[in-house]
Amino acid sequence: MAGFVLEDLKDKLLQIDLYTAARAVQYRIPQRSNHFFAMLEGYNPETCTFFNPVGEMGLALHEMYEVSGLVMGDIPYEEYVPSAEELHLMEDSAPLVYATYWEVSCHFHICAKITGWRSRGVEQMAWANYLFNGLGDKADRLTRISPSTDAEIEERINTSTSSHAMESVEDTFRPGTVFKSFHHQAKIPISNRALRFHFLKLFQCSVRVVIICSCH
Repeated sequence: MAGFVLEDLKDKLLQIDLYTAARAVQYRIPQRSNHFFAMLEGYNPETCTFFNPVGEMGLALHEMYEVSGLVMGDIPYEEYVPSAEELHLMEDSAPLVYATYWEVSCHFHICAKITGWRSRGVEQMAWANYLFNGLGDKADRLTRISPSTDAEIEERINTSTSSHAMESVEDTFRPGTVFKSFHHQAKIPISNRALRFHFLKLFQCSVRVVIICSCH
């Protein structure tokens, strides 16, 4: 997957200075005791953070929970979802960010519908297999997700609503506003921006797992 993205999205990764970091993913870090002790030397148990050459780094409790399932205790954490008004402002001020946010959200929910939700969201490998065809077959060349046909989309949404009309005022939406199912996004080829974002999220999760495994 890393090899495909480095070739297919090279220019996009170079734009955001993450090409080198993504390339490093191709080479596994051997888990040896000297690496663990080196990390331990920079660990501050009072703040649960690590000191490194660029500053102090820590892992948020909710991130550790999402990656490893470790208990958070009694500290509350609430995921923030932007309101419709904020999304309208984003659409005007940063249309590319808004379009990517919409596309990424749709594909995440399509993947969840196809592969099934788990207790903490979508399984990491299920998400990777959804985005990249041939990921589990070393003989085939990897390709990005293909657009879905009308028949495939209709089959997915026949157990749910294909559209919904507002009956009353809700947030910034007036009565009569019609919303189409997110499944229709699958007909449009996935953009380079959205694919890059999905890959970086998978890459980020992999790095966190390595750090957490090393800490334990």
